[in-house]
Amino acid sequence: MDKCDFGLVQKIFESGEVVNTGEQDITVKDIPDTDKTGVMDCREFFIRSAIYAFQKSVPMKFSVEGMRMTTKTYSLDCCTKEIKDSSFEIDSNGRNVKVFSYVSADKDAETLPVMIYIHGGSFIASKAEFYKEPCRYVAENLGCRVFNVEYSLAPENLYPAAIEDICAVIAELCNNADAHKVDNTKIGLFGDSAGANLVLAAILDNKSDAKISYAGLFYPCVDLYSRDSLYKWDLAMYDVADEQKELINSRLQLGRADGQGNNDLMAAILYAYAGNRYDEIKRSPDVSPIYADLSNMPYTGIFAAEYDGLRIQAEYYSRLLDKAGIPNKHIRYRGVSHAFLDYFGILPQAQASVLEMCEQVRKVWGN
Repeated sequence: MDKCDFGLVQKIFESGEVVNTGEQDITVKDIPDTDKTGVMDCREFFIRSAIYAFQKSVPMKFSVEGMRMTTKTYSLDCCTKEIKDSSFEIDSNGRNVKVFSYVSADKDAETLPVMIYIHGGSFIASKAEFYKEPCRYVAENLGCRVFNVEYSLAPENLYPAAIEDICAVIAELCNNADAHKVDNTKIGLFGDSAGANLVLAAILDNKSDAKISYAGLFYPCVDLYSRDSLYKWDLAMYDVADEQKELINSRLQLGRADGQGNNDLMAAILYAYAGNRYDEIKRSPDVSPIYADLSNMPYTGIFAAEYDGLRIQAEYYSRLLDKAGIPNKHIRYRGVSHAFLDYFGILPQAQASVLEMCEQVRKVWGN
């Protein structure tokens, strides 16, 4: 796949209309090279059509093995200068946790702010190294050190192992700041999908002295239970053109909470993550953050996909932040669906959203 035109990235980054839904303000970013609505970005359509055709030809039920076999990313290098890559390991309750580090080569001698990335994959799949390109891009654009955590996956390591691993990394960077050449007064976390869920869980469960000042949530899962009807979920809330209805509706099943879709998918993910503790923890704040006390959360950026079943719960979470008095910005990218960050450098929305996050972090850190 070809790298997207940076002119399209800039157009998305520099544009946006603030829409008031009656409940909240959402910044909506249009597809950069068409005026059509109700459709996928042409690049997204090409990618998702191919995947959907394969899924229809080889139907598979949800399974850990299936998720791990099919979870891949196709990101491209978008950096303009040399980035130094390294890694180290720490202990987390007897588990070895590998941490990848990225920094601009010309800044490696400096003490720098910190961004920690947590990958998605339904808590059971994917790898940190799949997301090195957006991490390297953040390191270049923010002039910080980015740490990418290879946390323990379920079901081999059930809840709360992944959260413990991330908290252990936060504590390591906070307690040994000099060794890692980091400014532990400027720490931000970002993640996508299940990784965004783990970002919030780690902030809520953080016992270290780290003062986390930013949370970047890309198409986050904030309600794993999805059955309490705390927010309305309706297919009519999505603008879908008839000619793409079948494909787009296939992208809306994760997080669907109207009793009509594949709610069993969320239940299967939660069971794989929590095992026999499913009923005990389904409303736990560090599993479904919509049940958390949000009064001490940091500035939060939410980067949502128009065609994502999780979009509605992310909007609800943003409203909860508003009620708690927590500054946040909610952006909806038209024409893309869940996991658009997997195509960093290919989908202009992926690169533009990371640039937007960097801009938010600069303001929070006062850079």
